[in-house]
Formats: sequence, C-alpha cells, structure tokens
Amino acid sequence: MQNVIFISWAENCSRSDHLARLLGGKSYMIYAGWLGSRPATIWLKYIIQIWQTLRLLWRERPRVVFVMVPPIFAALPVYLYCKITGNRFATDNHTAALTMKRWQRLKFLHGWLEKRAACNIVTNDRLQRLQQTWGVPPKKTLLIGDLPAQFSEIAAPPFFNQTGFSEAGGNGNHNHEFFTVTAICSFSPDEPLDNIFQAAAQLPDVNFYCTGKLKDAPPEIFQRKPKNVTLTDFLAVPQYAGLLKASHGVMVLTTRDHTMQRGAYEAMALGTPIITSDWPLLRQTFAQGTLFVDNSPQSIVDAVQQLRTNWPQFKAAIQAQRTQRHLAWTEKEKTLRRILSLEFC
Repeated sequence: MQNVIFISWAENCSRSDHLARLLGGKSYMIYAGWLGSRPATIWLKYIIQIWQTLRLLWRERPRVVFVMVPPIFAALPVYLYCKITGNRFATDNHTAALTMKRWQRLKFLHGWLEKRAACNIVTNDRLQRLQQTWGVPPKKTLLIGDLPAQFSEIAAPPFFNQTGFSEAGGNGNHNHEFFTVTAICSFSPDEPLDNIFQAAAQLPDVNFYCTGKLKDAPPEIFQRKPKNVTLTDFLAVPQYAGLLKASHGVMVLTTRDHTMQRGAYEAMALGTPIITSDWPLLRQTFAQGTLFVDNSPQSIVDAVQQLRTNWPQFKAAIQAQRTQRHLAWTEKEKTLRRILSLEFC
C-alpha cells in the first residue's frame, strides 16, 4: 500500500515526479500513447486510461491521490476511488488546464470535481482567481509556484565527448573553450524554436543543446538547425540532469504568458543560471541568476553574451536563489501536509 501516489495522464511529467518524491510517494504515468490524440480515437484512449487508473488505485490503495490536470477527465476515476474508500485527492493544475479553450469548455466539470477535492494546486495568482470563477472555493486552492527539483542520480550524456564538450563537465567543471547553453524544448507551439536557431547561428563559438523527443519535432528540423546546435532527443533523467548541471546556462522560452517553466526550476536546483522569457510571472519567480528575453533572436544573442561575460556572478546569484526557494517550499509543504493529513516522512 502506498501512502501517496501521483497520477499523470502523460508520457512523462517531471513536476509530478518531483512532487511525489518530495512527499514520500510514487509517481505513475498512465498514457495509451499508441492511440494518439485524434478526435476519432481520443474517447477510446480516455476510456482505457480510466480503466488503467482505477486498476492501479485498487491495487495500491493509497490514502492520498494527486492527479495532474489537464485533462480534467483524469480526475474522474480518482474521485470515484476516493468517494468509495473515503480517502482524499488533490489536483495539480497546469496552466493549460485553465487557459486552453478546449479545457475551458469543460469548466463545469472542472469546478464540480475540484470542489470535491481536498486541495487544488495552481502555479500563480491569475490561475487561482480564474479557478475560483469556475466554482472552486478559495479555501480549496493552494498556490505552489515553487517546487524544488530533486535528482537522485546525475550522469554525463553520451555525447559529452563530442562537439568539444568535456566529460568533466558532468561534475560542474566546464571547458571554457566552448560556452554551452542548453535549451529545454518539447517542440510545443509556444516555444520560439526558430528564433533560438537564428540566435545560435549568430553565436558560432557557443554550443547549443536542444532537448526533447525528436518524434515530436517538425520533420525539417535537421535542415533548419545551425551546425552548433545538437538535438539530444529524449534523455534519461540522470543524463538530462547531467546536461543541465554541466551547461553554463539553461534556456527555457515560451510565447505564452502565465506559463510556469518547470525547466527553469530544474536548472535552479542544479545551480545553473537561467535564460527565460520576459513575462511578469517568470520575473517574479526567477528574480536572481536569470536573464530575461523578449524571445527575439537578437535578445537571445544579447542574453547569451551577457551571461558569458558575467557568468560567475550569475552562477552565485542562482545558487543564492535556490537556498531561498527551498525555505519557501518548506512552508508550502507544511500547509499541504496539514490539508491532506499527511505526516512528515
């Protein structure tokens, strides 16, 4: 029997994994990916995932269940399990759950389910207010923007000895002959990938690594990328952490306002300076050790050059912010455990 489990209807979600780990629980990904997300098959995909979720819950019998939203349908089997057993559930609402039109059409279901949750987590004030307009009582919402990332293992990716990036970088000892920036990508529409490529082309003496599954990338990406950009494809967590730790900077960009950047949290946890988009939420969250850009190629170039010139100062600043964020999380954790009647492990 698991005391706490976290369910995500996704191929992977580092936020779910980290929150489960911080609370002493286990994270499960439930995803019938072979059915895709086409209108003709999505209903069958959700039915299969509902069945898989119920089967998992009855096998593990957790006292507390966290569920990632979207999709809001993932909360249905969790609610049913908790209704029958008398246990508690909490939702972790990503930005898309409240801002994308396809999920806004289901706000009646969203509000109905989340009124019955013990706690509903959001990442910023705007989402908290929006959630309340959907019928979720203020006392049932909890703002947790900061979530410390934890990596139990850090390893060097296999390509570190290629393109001049030394294997020693995995221990934080950088080869300064090549300044290295890692762009965290998922090839989503809100990521200005072309602008990153244009900026990289203007910085031929900088190594850029772009993460993300190549199966999700546009087919022409290999023709579009400059020579100093390496597409890593999907990396195992230890190798992903090793890449971020060894980089001089981590770049996480979005054209969508009110979007929290999990990759920036991961960079901060590993003590690596950040380059991110100039949105109010991100400025408020990552106040130190961070450079902000307007997503244009020139602003990206300027940020990389500034980071390169002042790297020791940015490195010290991000490490100081990491300490502050851990203290802030400690208070949030106490509140969350009290709401869900969870003992400290």
